[in-house]
Amino acid sequence: MKVKMKKMVVMLTTVFMVACQSTDLFDEQAKERDTKAQYAENFSKSYPDVTLNQNWDYSNKNEAYSLPSNINRSVTRGSATDYQLITAGEYEVENSTLTWMKGKLKDGQDNRKLGKPFYMKAPGNSFTIVPIFQGQASSIWELHAVIDGVDFKVWEKGQDVWVKKNENSDWQTVSSLSNTELNKNTQNAYKVKANGYTFNNIPAGVEMYFYLTVTNVTNSKYNYTINSQMSSLNGMMLALNDCPRPANIPEDYEVMVIGCEDVYDYGSVKSDNDMNDVVFMVYGKPEVPSTIEITEDMTIERRVTLRYMIEDLGSTDDFDFNDIVVDVADVCNSSPVFIDGIFNGWNDSDKHQEAIIRHLGGVLPFKLTIGNTELEEHEGVLGSNPDEKYEVNGWNKNKHNISVMVKQSKNSTVYNNVQFPKAGEAPMIIAVNPSQNWMEERVSVPSSWFYIPE
Repeated sequence: MKVKMKKMVVMLTTVFMVACQSTDLFDEQAKERDTKAQYAENFSKSYPDVTLNQNWDYSNKNEAYSLPSNINRSVTRGSATDYQLITAGEYEVENSTLTWMKGKLKDGQDNRKLGKPFYMKAPGNSFTIVPIFQGQASSIWELHAVIDGVDFKVWEKGQDVWVKKNENSDWQTVSSLSNTELNKNTQNAYKVKANGYTFNNIPAGVEMYFYLTVTNVTNSKYNYTINSQMSSLNGMMLALNDCPRPANIPEDYEVMVIGCEDVYDYGSVKSDNDMNDVVFMVYGKPEVPSTIEITEDMTIERRVTLRYMIEDLGSTDDFDFNDIVVDVADVCNSSPVFIDGIFNGWNDSDKHQEAIIRHLGGVLPFKLTIGNTELEEHEGVLGSNPDEKYEVNGWNKNKHNISVMVKQSKNSTVYNNVQFPKAGEAPMIIAVNPSQNWMEERVSVPSSWFYIPE
């Protein structure tokens, strides 16, 4: 009888323990659901104009290039505070310069053999870039400069460019010429003037390059170009160093011209490669940036980086998205391929992926999973910038297979599972460009970061 009683006690104890574990598990899952529901409710209250039915990826997935001497050298974020980009004031383009340029970059002619892909080295003095010609183009683009790894938006199509139609007409913006994007150009203008943009405080020898990025198109056949980089490194720009110095540029200044193409071959769509969709003049005293041609024996590191900004649910009314900030990148080493002297793409090797934890704005321990890689548990350290690098694999920049397990603030044995949100869900993770800085602690990101329906 005693034996039977002991067995019964053991069985009852086991049943009780299983029941308690099931109840605890249910309670843990219920707490997580309640926390996320409260977060979603507070998010909608804080951002009443922001629809949840959107893609929470705001990155352009542009490639960044590390130049030959920079591949094994880290670039500090502080560089951005040292360099200056300022508006230089209006410059009236000499017609003789435009005549020379049109003779050099003949419209509709493949002009790629006039030069090779290139990067540049800063001269140590200030220099200015100014748009001098805007050709027929249905696309809308921005000019960027990447200086020592720091990306600067310099100019966007039509910005502060004016034309005179004839000798007696008034100046008018190029954007006001037409309602059709293709006709917003300076092609037949009597006179052209534009604001210049001056770079200051850039040490001599710092490596740099320019690129156009297409932000929108008005002709759907060019949809494939959106967010593409038309770079001096990939054969979409030409550097012309034999430009005669205009009469309105002092004699002790050096001058160069950069021609740009905004379309590349894609299936049945062909580019004319005339390199004059937009043309810039660069001038500086005593020098402009020197150009270094990209050759077949060079290795360029190419990377596409997304920055994930994460809320850890330590609080359900905190939307600074700085609790965990991690950059994840596809990386490869590339050598240029030339056919008949013309750039024809890249030969890639050493493809890999890496993640860098940039910032921690939370105190809760967490486990990051990126692709197929689960990182060890990491302590939260409020306000730290660890810059810890990890090799990862299996990450997909379009599917955003990243998640975070974060210990709940009131229960150290329970984790909240934070995943990249689907359309219709309140975001606890968003994807942005790596140039996007994180917010100060407890300062919510502005609603302008998100899509707001009209």
